Amino acid sequence: MSISYIRPREVIQKRPADPALVQQLAQQLSVSETLARILVGRGLSDFEQCKSFFNPSLDQLHDPFLFVPMEKAVRRIIRAIDHGEKIVIHGDYDVDGVTGTSVLVRIFRKLNATIDYYLPNRLIDGYGVTKAGLKKIADTGATLVITVDCGITAVEEAIYAKELGIDLIITDHHEPQEHTPDAFVVIDPKLPGETYPDKNLAGVGVGFKLAQAVCLRRNVPDEYWSDELDLVSIGTAADIVPLVGENRIIAAYGYKQIEKTRNGGLLALMREQNLEGCPIATNDVVFKLAPSINAAGRLGEPRRGAKLFISDDPGEWRTFARELVQVNEERRAYDELVQREAVLWAGMNIDFENEYCVVAGEASWHPGVIGISASKMVEQYCRPAFLFSIDEHGDAKGSGRSIEGCDLVAALTECSDMLIKFGGHKMAAGASLKADRLPEFRRRFNDAVKKQLTKEQLVPVIKVDGEVSISQLTPKFFEIIKRMEPFGPKNMRPIFLAYNVRNNKPPRTVGKGTGHLKLSIISDGVVIDAIAFGLGARMQEISQATTFTVAFTLNENDFMGKTTLQMNIRGISVD
Repeated sequence: MSISYIRPREVIQKRPADPALVQQLAQQLSVSETLARILVGRGLSDFEQCKSFFNPSLDQLHDPFLFVPMEKAVRRIIRAIDHGEKIVIHGDYDVDGVTGTSVLVRIFRKLNATIDYYLPNRLIDGYGVTKAGLKKIADTGATLVITVDCGITAVEEAIYAKELGIDLIITDHHEPQEHTPDAFVVIDPKLPGETYPDKNLAGVGVGFKLAQAVCLRRNVPDEYWSDELDLVSIGTAADIVPLVGENRIIAAYGYKQIEKTRNGGLLALMREQNLEGCPIATNDVVFKLAPSINAAGRLGEPRRGAKLFISDDPGEWRTFARELVQVNEERRAYDELVQREAVLWAGMNIDFENEYCVVAGEASWHPGVIGISASKMVEQYCRPAFLFSIDEHGDAKGSGRSIEGCDLVAALTECSDMLIKFGGHKMAAGASLKADRLPEFRRRFNDAVKKQLTKEQLVPVIKVDGEVSISQLTPKFFEIIKRMEPFGPKNMRPIFLAYNVRNNKPPRTVGKGTGHLKLSIISDGVVIDAIAFGLGARMQEISQATTFTVAFTLNENDFMGKTTLQMNIRGISVD
């Protein structure tokens, strides 16, 4: 019998920061201790580090030849180009893989390569490099295959590629398993013994470094590779990798490149989503551009995304862009259905006192959206979630998402004897097994997760970067915060804490289902508007409070041509 889930009240915690280091950095930069504390919390401890952080430059990108096997891979690619060999780029079907495939095709075309690409159909071909896919590629006469965002687990497939007479260059960023494929070259920053300094690159980033290396050996202008940073930044942001190090540089330059893109397909997609001429930030990429690209792969045909970015035909740009937006609308409908059914199932079947994860599967759930739905289950239940789609052959194919402190791949490894296939990384992973073993998997996976998590970790935590008074929230202060963009994992928009604030006027519920709160907050005579998403149920409590504490991010609100600062409240504690 299930125990109904009541979401715990969020806990507000301050991020730890060395007070002496904060004071020292504040003096060096001539900024407030609040801003210095934010920077220290991001691992910045001196003037030079902060200078690089606030002024990301392409000169700060690492030499791609720092990858141990890069020279060998580049020599093989140049030989193929010079001899007219057919090269095929084999990508994954998500945004990371589609943009990575497009980037390599576009750059190698500039280098006069005989180039084609292959993207598996999620519903027919499954994930990653397969023998069937390699056979299709070999039948086209290709002798060199370069993977993007996949292949690190393709042990048997690498052997098969050799039998087909194909040299396989694997570029990936996922965690390697016990055995590394015996391919011609494997480039993955997470490989044991790999000394490349940045381990956080997305799949598109690793592929990009390969293409950059080829360009360097060819002595072509930097524009050959730098012009493609728009697509590299989209794949990087969409894969939710840490936006620090090279990823931060890629995003910073890539977003500017998107605003003035020379990629006609990307421009057409921006027009469809009313982004043309607008400044681009991570939210625009993650919540507008990326879902449309992703939807095609999730519902079966990722080539539409690649065709959009690779095509030189203006008519195709418009056609493919509209198709992607329409497909994304279909994806949303599937996603809402899965989400409703998964929540209903969890409420009836999960013992939330003793189960530290949500594992569920249904034949009616579309395999292309279960990853998105798993993410939403994590948000709702504050614990890892794995959702499975069951096909007509009795195979269950699943996608999992995690919370801080739980390594999904490690948990799956403990269940590996019952899995057909699995892979991914700590926060997102995939697995397949026979559907009749789902109950056993649910039990064993929960046991593995419980070894990693405590009950205290199943409570939502809001980590704040610093305390402020409402009077500090000025346009000048906000401009400094904006200079920390692009925001993303490991460099999230700063969260502030303000004590003893009051209602300037009674709060009101807004939005669908009255789930959100609109507030006007006052402290020391200064008034600021605020929006509290998902906190509509607490309206009476907050209305009656004399004072309260808020954790929030600072944003701009554009309304009827007027731009004002607004709090985006993440948590409220009634004093």
